[in-house]
Amino acid sequence: MTAVKICGLTRAEDVTAAVALGAAILGFNFVESSPRRISWSHARELAAAIPSGIPRAGIFAEGPRSDIARAIAEAGLQIVQVHRSLTREDVEELEAAVIPAVRVEAGRAGLPPAEVLTKCRALLWDSSGGRGREPDWTLVEEAGPLPVPVFLAGGLDPDNVGDVIRRLRPAGVDVASGVERAPGIKDRGKLERFFQAVREADRG
Repeated sequence: MTAVKICGLTRAEDVTAAVALGAAILGFNFVESSPRRISWSHARELAAAIPSGIPRAGIFAEGPRSDIARAIAEAGLQIVQVHRSLTREDVEELEAAVIPAVRVEAGRAGLPPAEVLTKCRALLWDSSGGRGREPDWTLVEEAGPLPVPVFLAGGLDPDNVGDVIRRLRPAGVDVASGVERAPGIKDRGKLERFFQAVREADRG
């Protein structure tokens, strides 16, 4: 199955639902401007119910590497998703796998240097910034294959994720607002429909 990352989790019941439905990665948002932002301690509390085989990811924007390193320790993260320019020191010194987020509109020009990208867990094409805006997926097609797995984000929901998977065949998809009834509050019905759409696309 295409890996599904459920992002912007803020409630224990949503973590439980995402795990039960088969989420591959669970994401906690630490970006100051995000309505889904939670504290490191809250993330650790939520993570207590996550089986050991499902990695916990933290989402970061601007800020020093030292803050990310502290969050890894305080929140018990295995992955960091970084929405800023990525450096060799980030991937070599942070004690977690790194996923750089690159705006779809930037194309290959927005990618980290090859020697940095190849050390990453995956790459996330995203233009939404948590606002639920679907990008022009043609730009992802034009960017071509990459040396790491590709995740897609931006405006995905139960109604369009299947078409996007069939078109681009990514390693994974990342969703937050598309399965919510309010920022940070997931909707169980939308979550179920999203996972069902992913499974159907994989079969097709």
